[in-house]
Amino acid sequence: MTIHLPPDVERSIQAAVHSGHFASVDDAMTEAASLLLQRLNQDQTQAKQRMASPADAAPEHKPIWEEIEELTANIPDEEFLKLPVDGAEQLDHYIYGLPKRPSSQ
Repeated sequence: MTIHLPPDVERSIQAAVHSGHFASVDDAMTEAASLLLQRLNQDQTQAKQRMASPADAAPEHKPIWEEIEELTANIPDEEFLKLPVDGAEQLDHYIYGLPKRPSSQ
């Protein structure tokens, strides 16, 4: 098998062989091919798992208003009527206890 590599990759492999990391270019290329095959095998296994178990896929996120509707579905309307109608306008009063500001209406 003849392999043509970009010059920079070939220089890196030659440097790894000359530094003693590999005994020969063949050893370096065998290691590279083994790593490639491992990665391809992992990718193939993961793809099969995704296809085999779509129910286990990550749940889609609901819009925030649906989350709020679910959280508040069991709260009686009477409880909502107890909430202040000027909550956003008088935020400092309800959170920090500051005196209410004059109404802007």
